[in-house]
Amino acid sequence: MTSDVIGLIPAAGLGTRMGGDLPKALVFVDGQTLLERAITSLKQLEVSKIVMVIGKGADRVREFIEARNFNIPIEFAYQERPLGLANAIAVAQDLITTDFVVLCPDNIFSDPDDLPAAQQFFRSHRPGFLMVTTVTPTRERDRARYFSDSMKKLGQHLYEYRHEPNAAGAGLGMNSTGCTFFSRAALEWLPAFTGSEEVSFHTYLTQVAKNRDCLLYMLRGMRYDFSSVADVEAFRELQQQLAATNGQGVSAILVNQDGEVLMQHRDNNPRIRYPNHWALFGGSIEDGESSQAAARREILEETGYNIENLGLFREFVQNGKREFAFVGEITASLNELSLTEGQGMDFIRPGDLPKLLIRPDDKETLKAYFGAWNE
Repeated sequence: MTSDVIGLIPAAGLGTRMGGDLPKALVFVDGQTLLERAITSLKQLEVSKIVMVIGKGADRVREFIEARNFNIPIEFAYQERPLGLANAIAVAQDLITTDFVVLCPDNIFSDPDDLPAAQQFFRSHRPGFLMVTTVTPTRERDRARYFSDSMKKLGQHLYEYRHEPNAAGAGLGMNSTGCTFFSRAALEWLPAFTGSEEVSFHTYLTQVAKNRDCLLYMLRGMRYDFSSVADVEAFRELQQQLAATNGQGVSAILVNQDGEVLMQHRDNNPRIRYPNHWALFGGSIEDGESSQAAARREILEETGYNIENLGLFREFVQNGKREFAFVGEITASLNELSLTEGQGMDFIRPGDLPKLLIRPDDKETLKAYFGAWNE
């Protein structure tokens, strides 16, 4: 059964940072092209058809598609100049007859339920758009960052979109992921593109949001972004490491509305690992338990706080165990929490983290999220 949503894949970019002139969508990652992965994701959403926006290298993409049977109608639109994502939608708009979802192929999502969950929120709320976001910081300069302190929370993983051009931002930070669900009405506010200048995707979203209520959906799982050969190699190496693990654990960066992170001060007991260190809250995953359920349970057991919003930030291997590091939003003050393990806890400003003696794996997680600091 197909849905009333059309899938759109922007596939006009060349993978120059991938070390060649191959269209980026045709780059192989772990045995499959990024384009095939995107088509599979859209088919899981039961889109009625796929519109593929192609540009330089279009013949290679067409040949790749036409040589395979994907069991779904695929149409093509041509983008003459690389004028960005909003322009890709503009050149395809005559083929868009219903609501649609834009899925950039250079992303892989670790949780197969994430995009269907986002689609369900889109269907039930009928916003101008619903942008899928992640707690993982982005290296892309043109991607806007959104913060929970300026967004109205509507439920677990769901926020009301609001453009705050002058906000410094605090609370839980979220970044776009290259997947956005649109109402067909959003086409009304596309830029004209009469010249050769690119209009940023964020500018287009802001225009839609001025006229319609819009939403942000925060991923439960991990999103991997492929911009260079190093990204592909790092992903391949990580998958090999994860496959060789024999246990699982979780940790969580808990951020309050002031942008501070809740840390646990471990007991000064020589019989435990890393005595007197500061650490993130977390623990082991029990049999039959998901990583997110384990993180929520550990936080509740150790602080008494029932956390609602957690996003997967980092997967890594430590001491032979597969570790899942989450980032979450905490709205309780210290006097509303109940510590059950360790000698203390406190909210720490990111700038003060280098002053602390921190458990090594948690230090790496914090550096990856807040940015590396000098020892």
